[in-house]
Amino acid sequence: MDYEEAEKILARVVDTLRRERERQELPKLRLEQLAGISRRAIGMIESGERSPTLISCLRIADALDLDLAKVLRDAKKASR
Repeated sequence: MDYEEAEKILARVVDTLRRERERQELPKLRLEQLAGISRRAIGMIESGERSPTLISCLRIADALDLDLAKVLRDAKKASR
């Protein structure tokens, strides 16, 4: 896997997490409380201004009751 492919996968993961937050109608303030990540950081991650760490992705996925491993697998499949 090269860096370009990794960036595409990460973008898909972030998009999936954002769409799920919106689907659940979960405000960033509530996600901040559940994930322990500031609203500002969440906004920067969702807008692409900041790349999330693996731990941040895991915290957000857990707060949204998503399996991050599945999200990553799906993102990798979609990038092919």
